Amino acid sequence: MLDDNIPQPWRARSTLVLTLSMVAAGLGNLQRLPYLMGEHGGGAFFVSYLIALCVLSVPVLIAEVAIGSLGRGSPGLAMHWAASIGNVDSRWRHLGVAQALLGLIFAAVAILTGVWSVHCVMALYSGQLASASAIDVAANFLFFVDDRPAQFTQTIMLLVAAGGVSALGIRFGMGFLAWVCLPAVAITLLGVLDFTFVHTDLRPVQDFLFSYQTDDWQMSLFWQALGAAGVTLGAGLGIGMALGAQSPTGLPWCRSVLAVAVIDTSFLVVTAVIVSALLFESNVAPVEGLAGLFIGLPYAFANLPLGETYGALFFAATALLAWGAAVVLLEPTVLLLANEWQLGRVSGAVLGATLVVLIIASLLFGGTLPLLRVATWSMQWLLPCSVLVTAGFVGWLMPRPVLRGELYREPRWLFPLWWFVLRWLVPPASLVWLLQAAV
Repeated sequence: MLDDNIPQPWRARSTLVLTLSMVAAGLGNLQRLPYLMGEHGGGAFFVSYLIALCVLSVPVLIAEVAIGSLGRGSPGLAMHWAASIGNVDSRWRHLGVAQALLGLIFAAVAILTGVWSVHCVMALYSGQLASASAIDVAANFLFFVDDRPAQFTQTIMLLVAAGGVSALGIRFGMGFLAWVCLPAVAITLLGVLDFTFVHTDLRPVQDFLFSYQTDDWQMSLFWQALGAAGVTLGAGLGIGMALGAQSPTGLPWCRSVLAVAVIDTSFLVVTAVIVSALLFESNVAPVEGLAGLFIGLPYAFANLPLGETYGALFFAATALLAWGAAVVLLEPTVLLLANEWQLGRVSGAVLGATLVVLIIASLLFGGTLPLLRVATWSMQWLLPCSVLVTAGFVGWLMPRPVLRGELYREPRWLFPLWWFVLRWLVPPASLVWLLQAAV
């Protein structure tokens, strides 16, 4: 075992759960879920989303955390140790390396989301958008998006902060995210939710999000729910292996990941109510993508009493979530550089943040390279491939007694249920997720 190489500073599972929740909420479907729920059956779609979450992201994240706990190393070393135990080709370790690199792409996307959110904070709080029309708000955001040097400067600032927190180590860095940042975000969102209750009419929201309109639900929409659920928990990005390797042994991994899914879903519901209520109050139809989040929502806040203040708070929470997610997404690469390249924690954090800077620079200044196409392509192709291969390795190549040994604290009925879902449901669900991109 590699326990001597990896410290185990977490004495309970709370820090693990909250840290995973931070990245899950930061990668959440704020841009898509309110629109998809409203347009495709409300409660019926939400139930489909929860089912998809349980048959795709949750079992794979449990598998990753278990492999990290077993291998006690970076994703590459953990996969190498697991492959040795399973008596399979040691080149499976490259899956861990690939997941860490894929995590850097998602970290770049999270940082850019944070930069755009910070712009909305400044625009709302400074009064630039006071009583502005939707066209003015769109022009303001598009002007900033076209200003690539300004975005790059803010990107460097956020990544310096992210690298600094990562360099603090797993005890202080991730502890700061778990016990300071995430509670601050939760309190802020609850305050904005209270503002929403006071200043908006929630009846359209109830009809839009929570009515159980089974006539609007079709099987094809379950595949959309599958794609949304596949992204939200960060499965397939090496996070579970990196954090599992640095957590105390013997934690109830299945129940910990289920707790993460519950917290993440709670964040999604709260933000969906806020976004939908504000858009309806301003007579703006909920739309999917960046337009709804960075144009429709600032316009809604700017045209409500005290909306600029609460809008600044909402986007500050969004920026903090995105930044925190980027810090956690750096962790697999930092651990890989620190352990396998023997660079040490600080050098690994600096180099990992530098790699994200290079990715963002190539996206911002890469000529005709579409900025968001890389993220979309990664979510539609690379991530489902990573999830599929991970499920195949753990579900079909790892010895069942070894996995049962890592999950010995789970109820007797829970392990075989997880084992069955990982082997028989995750692979076809991943293939369907892939086929969506091809259609």
